Amino acid sequence: MIAAVFAAGGWLAGCGTPAEHAADGGGGGATDLSAGGPTDGGATTTDDAATYLLTLDAGAFPPTAAHPSALVYVPRNFDPTPPISIIVFIHGFSNCVENVVRDAGGECEPDGGTRSAYALASQLETTMKNAILLVPEIDYDAQTGNPGNLGTSGGFQALLAETLADLSGPLHGATVADVGTLIVASHSGGYESAAGIAGKRGVTVDELYLLDSLYGNTADFDAWAMAVTAGKRFADVYTTGGGTLDNSQAMATRAQAWVPAAQLLDDRTTDTLTDAQYAHELLFKLSALSHDGVPAYYFGKLVGTSVLANKK
Repeated sequence: MIAAVFAAGGWLAGCGTPAEHAADGGGGGATDLSAGGPTDGGATTTDDAATYLLTLDAGAFPPTAAHPSALVYVPRNFDPTPPISIIVFIHGFSNCVENVVRDAGGECEPDGGTRSAYALASQLETTMKNAILLVPEIDYDAQTGNPGNLGTSGGFQALLAETLADLSGPLHGATVADVGTLIVASHSGGYESAAGIAGKRGVTVDELYLLDSLYGNTADFDAWAMAVTAGKRFADVYTTGGGTLDNSQAMATRAQAWVPAAQLLDDRTTDTLTDAQYAHELLFKLSALSHDGVPAYYFGKLVGTSVLANKK
């Protein structure tokens, strides 16, 4: 069932730029999300962005009135004609879906302290890609990355099916069969859910991004990366201080045996990548950004250089 739908403005609008873009050569301000839009429980056009907060029986954890099971962001001028492209983002420890999409961090729980935001909605708007953003809630504002049902066979497929069934406006009536390109990105402790979604769970993942997130499940990610073919991509961005460096560089070394050298980028410098460098099917990148700075910059860079179609 739909818990709420918001127009492009309101709580989603932020007041600052994403954290630490400049450290890897990024920059620029956040997109203004203050335009008007639907507020009556359903969008009738996609001229304006819309945000859906969903309470799902098939969420990662049992539904509760305390917070949504998932958030869906539909960008401005989105064309809902199937196949529908979807980007899934899994947040890490001590955060929540309503916060990570914002430009400026806020609280998940009253008096719980400010949580980092990654400007995901703004970054998606900037890419001009024709895709919607789906952010499933895992353990709400907790020091755990427990994937719940997202770690079970068919768990994500069930969540996706109910999510699409609950959307209104031009996306009303969409089903899993209407889904085309599917991208999965995880930050920090979200890696367990990413592994669960990508690991033969009833859906086909076209691109997989680990944003300072390779703490474990290395065998699962190895298997996915080894199977990458033309039109698919695996990307791992890591930092020196986030605890993912050893796993990431070890995987990059193993990857030398999986694909021809021209398909692998193993950049252990903190230089800014060119768009052409993002085109590698297997991409490993050391970043000088902070742990929270990685998704605030690289989410948009990876989505912007993905196989997703541009808006018309």
